[in-house]
Amino acid sequence: MLSDNVEIVASLRYGNDHGLMIIEDPESTFAHADWDAAESPVSAGPDSLYLSVQPYVDGPVEIAIARKGYDNPQAPHVYFSGELNVRGRYLIVRDADDVMRYAIRCRSGLNKVRVMADEPGLASLLVIIVEND
Repeated sequence: MLSDNVEIVASLRYGNDHGLMIIEDPESTFAHADWDAAESPVSAGPDSLYLSVQPYVDGPVEIAIARKGYDNPQAPHVYFSGELNVRGRYLIVRDADDVMRYAIRCRSGLNKVRVMADEPGLASLLVIIVEND
């Protein structure tokens, strides 16, 4: 379960076929071509993130999307902390096949994003925090 000190706007549980979650501007063209998930669980571009998570055969991935709050004892590892550039008014959280897709409202321009995980590389819990105040 998730900690009570995170302001959750969405909570999803999803069996991810390929072990990859993506957070991106819908207009992103950044390819992440040189990323090797075996070397680093995260690939960050100017407007997108690729995140390594556990594949479906190991169980579902729980995803919490929040507006604020960083303290979640079940997700102590910082996967990413920085800014993503958004051209429109939202970021997309999706799987590699675009079967699971969730839109997060944000502002146009730079948005602070922090992603916390329970386990680097094979995360079964991601907490995605988008701050745009």
